[in-house]
Amino acid sequence: MTTKEVLLKQLSACLDQPNWFVPLSAAIGGLSAKEASFKSGTANSIWQIVTHLTFWNDRYLSRFKELPLAQTHIANDETFSTNESVTEEDWQSAIKALQNVLSEWIKALEECSEENLLSSAYKEPIESWSSVISNLTIHNAYHIGQIVEIRKMYGLWDPKNGVH
Repeated sequence: MTTKEVLLKQLSACLDQPNWFVPLSAAIGGLSAKEASFKSGTANSIWQIVTHLTFWNDRYLSRFKELPLAQTHIANDETFSTNESVTEEDWQSAIKALQNVLSEWIKALEECSEENLLSSAYKEPIESWSSVISNLTIHNAYHIGQIVEIRKMYGLWDPKNGVH
């Protein structure tokens, strides 16, 4: 299996292909805007986690495609922000944004060469794109697990979707 095939498998597992963990599609499936906004203390809501994942996946995808970044620096805490609106339309938009960027990642990987994956992701040759993308998928999986745990905490998880 090539590096590219491994990364494609990881991204697909994060988006919608059940594997060793519940994919995003199952983790957020059937949630209302109100449920996605539930918070306990200082913990992030599911909606905030979705916003955070969208931000970082989009940012790294833009860098991978060598597109200019909208912001050069942002504090990680700021990536969890959501607007004050808690409408179903806004929630569906947030879901769609994350699904779109993950789908775009899959497309970008399908179209790239193995050489590109081995090239440096930064100005100094510190880390290859394959390593960065692998870490991004680990980051996605971590937060998808958080979403499932938050749903369990609020009694919003059906074990038939996986993870008991």
